[in-house]
Amino acid sequence: MTTITLTRRSFLLGAGVGTLSLSLVCLRLDVSAAAAAETAGASPAAALPDYHAWEDLYRQQWVWDTVAKGTHHVNCWYQRGCNWHVYVKDGIVWREEQVARYPQTNASVPDFNPRGCQKGACYSHRMYDPTRLTYPLKRAGARGEGRWQRVTWDEALTAIADRMIDVLRAQGPGAIYWDMGGGNTSGGHGVGLFRTRHLLDTIVLNLNSEVGDHHPGASVTCGKIDFASSGDDWFYSDLILIWGGNPLYTQIPNAHFLLEARYHGAEVVCIAPDLNPSAIHTDLWVPVNVGTDAALGLAFAHVIVSENLYDATFVREQTDLPFLVRTDTQRFLRASDLESDGAEDGFYVYDLTTQRIHPASRTTLALDAVTPALEGEFSVTTRKGQVAVTPVFARLRRHLQQYAPEAVAPITGTAPEVIRRLARQIASARAATIMSQSNFSKFYHGVEMERVQFLVLALCGHFGKKGSGLNAFASLTTDANEAAGVAPALPMKLALAAVGVEKAGAWMQAKWHGDTNEMFVYGETRKEYAKGGFVSATLFFHRYGGLGALTGSSRRWDPHLTRDLDAYLDEAVEKGWQQTPTTEPKIFFEVGGNILQRVRGYDRLIGELLPRLDLLVTVDSRMSATARYSDYVLPAAAWYERADITWATPHAPFSHVTTTAAAPRAEAKADWVFHCLLLKKIQDRAVVRGHTVYRDRGGTERRLDHVYDDLTFGRRYTEEDPEALLRAIFEVNSNTGGASWDTVKRDGCVRFTSVGMSPVTIGNATDIVSDETITACTWHTAKKMPWPTVTRRMQFYIDHDWYLELGEVLPVHKDNPRIGGNYPLQMTGGHTRWSIHASWRDSAPMLRLQRGRPVIYLSQADAAARGIADGAAVRVHNDIGSFDIHAKVSAAVRPGQVIVYHAWEPSQFPGGRTHQVLIPGPINPIQLAGGYYHLQPTMVVGEPGMPDRGTRVEVEAIPTEPR
Repeated sequence: MTTITLTRRSFLLGAGVGTLSLSLVCLRLDVSAAAAAETAGASPAAALPDYHAWEDLYRQQWVWDTVAKGTHHVNCWYQRGCNWHVYVKDGIVWREEQVARYPQTNASVPDFNPRGCQKGACYSHRMYDPTRLTYPLKRAGARGEGRWQRVTWDEALTAIADRMIDVLRAQGPGAIYWDMGGGNTSGGHGVGLFRTRHLLDTIVLNLNSEVGDHHPGASVTCGKIDFASSGDDWFYSDLILIWGGNPLYTQIPNAHFLLEARYHGAEVVCIAPDLNPSAIHTDLWVPVNVGTDAALGLAFAHVIVSENLYDATFVREQTDLPFLVRTDTQRFLRASDLESDGAEDGFYVYDLTTQRIHPASRTTLALDAVTPALEGEFSVTTRKGQVAVTPVFARLRRHLQQYAPEAVAPITGTAPEVIRRLARQIASARAATIMSQSNFSKFYHGVEMERVQFLVLALCGHFGKKGSGLNAFASLTTDANEAAGVAPALPMKLALAAVGVEKAGAWMQAKWHGDTNEMFVYGETRKEYAKGGFVSATLFFHRYGGLGALTGSSRRWDPHLTRDLDAYLDEAVEKGWQQTPTTEPKIFFEVGGNILQRVRGYDRLIGELLPRLDLLVTVDSRMSATARYSDYVLPAAAWYERADITWATPHAPFSHVTTTAAAPRAEAKADWVFHCLLLKKIQDRAVVRGHTVYRDRGGTERRLDHVYDDLTFGRRYTEEDPEALLRAIFEVNSNTGGASWDTVKRDGCVRFTSVGMSPVTIGNATDIVSDETITACTWHTAKKMPWPTVTRRMQFYIDHDWYLELGEVLPVHKDNPRIGGNYPLQMTGGHTRWSIHASWRDSAPMLRLQRGRPVIYLSQADAAARGIADGAAVRVHNDIGSFDIHAKVSAAVRPGQVIVYHAWEPSQFPGGRTHQVLIPGPINPIQLAGGYYHLQPTMVVGEPGMPDRGTRVEVEAIPTEPR
């Protein structure tokens, strides 16, 4: 037998295609594509190792040089955080494998093993596919033309730094914007971005509301959105409502908890328009018409209240339902009504024991000897005379009369007997929980849908006990990174101590007034946010992105509005409720997102935003839609090529890390390294050019000749050793049990020991005990700590002027407006099983698991009525625009609904037009309301969204060309 000897290059050239076995997939490198990619700055094929025969590809796939720990920084959202072994051979990551060594919380609940999904299982393939960027690129043609010139990092950074210096001095730092996207981390990426923003006084877009993850109903009701329980806590539930989510698609690593809870005896119910992949694994599917969930929930509440099934003790203690409201003004009875120096946030209940009004405590929820009335009408002497008052609960009972199951059935499409059965089941459950995820935030009237969900659970006392609650914005992360973003240039321990000293006065004042840790943290965060370093991405695109005609079209679709959106927005800005960007953008950095794929109406950004920009810079590991239109594209290290810390969620309460399993390909660099090099170049160029001084947005003089020194904490944590920053962060974290970076690097993760003091985690409001599941909000129910609302209770009555004007003082149902025009079909969406966001949407292995191209799901009835066959090309249109796609006819979709799942790149559609081009995303003015204690914008919450769910469309077959 003749032995064949091949070098890596001759193997590729001779075969045309080389294959490296990578776990479940094969790495396929086309020589012509590889050569073209190398010319454009992507991965060269020369990085492959030598093999002497084709059999070696298979014989050696289970042999490796090193094994590192890794995870994935893409915004997996609720399933966030999985620990993987990363196998490296010849400097190449060959495959990954789930670690599956998570400790069991206790013997009575399932453990977290294994964690992972098919996307994580092929990330090693993603690292080496033809889309990978490995060299800095400069645009050589018109934006979007696809012509590039390879440049060095020094050339790119010099040009970028010079332009930044010019803009800082001429237009000011308010003209430089950063989009952090969903790729933000709790380590080098996050600290680098926020520290750069802080030192230069530039602006970061707050995208959470823009993408529709802002949970406005949770914010209105609870004063916060960041709370959720751990996945193993669901095992204590006897009723689990999947209501506004699809966890079998979007929480693959967590889904087993739901199924195991069902085996354990819990009844699992799915409330959804379509028979989705989660619904088929439940005990009961409750079909509901698109956008009518508030009506359904109010019908549940009607049954619970009318049949006296509510938990009166919980209602009296934890909610505002006993609080007294004046019948003349429809406002809460306040201390200022009774005394000239009375507080605006002093409220009253009527005590059945003493038969008189009694002030509600601001410092504790404990009722002691007070028994607040829930019914009745009482007379109170105010400074201006006698007024009648009633408890909110009495008003709620009257309000719910219009939502009897028989009245709601035609709206929701849900039978009255089903509504009554489920309402009684919720009321009688030992512990009920709702899995809602971030779906209702994306509806125009999503605030009401969420308020109603909270109402249903609160009426029955399903918060703050094992297996209960509503899983809202799930966030739990290391708590040193936010402070590190604004700390002085000292060693990390001293830097964070200095931040603490700075806040000490405010902390003591908060304690003096009886405010909780939660309320103090939120208060300080709102103050910082009001300085304008973060702005609403929605309002930025509304003003500067050319989307104003779309996002401002609310009155066109919403029959409840009597004035235009801009009238509400002008009032909100004038009163200081909302902030809009005031400086036209000149430089825009994309450092973790993809606005030209993500944003509703992204096609208008190309025509309106981009011409405003002197410079568009994208830092990414792949050629995204935004990168295609950028002036400079800088290659980011892949996740297995850099050390960093992921942010996490309570569902899997572990801080996961990535480690440098393999060296960054070619000239790719980690995000922390990018920020260090950028600010070093700004510092050097400012000195060389003699332009070291500029004025910040407040008019204060700032200097550029030490910004790199400040960024790196006095050159202690530099680009030379990116792990030094992570080591320092773990030294000062308060909520990872003193674990060191070296320990976490070895193990891949560490369990959280507390919720910490971060403004996006403290809202979990619970103690974390090592051998217990995490149950959110026990500080309120067990410790009687007030909720961070104006009433210090879960608040269902909002006596804000705009809520009165729009008829939403109590939770209500409003029909989904005909956004997009008078068309028969409502388009919905969601995250997919194969690509939560765009990071894997053009991944060959993931495309092989589906139809390989964008599809729109239609019901059989709607397809037949339009003569559309499965797989046919169709055109979807409304008053805003149109796009072409292929049909997927499904028996699981109800008539009147069509579904396009998220994350497809524009390049995957004919003409580069996705479903986003016909979504106007009108702002609901109720989400602009402020000046009401907890209705204020801050990180991740309190700003308007761009709704997409329920957009009206029509679908028609595209005639085929005759042969």
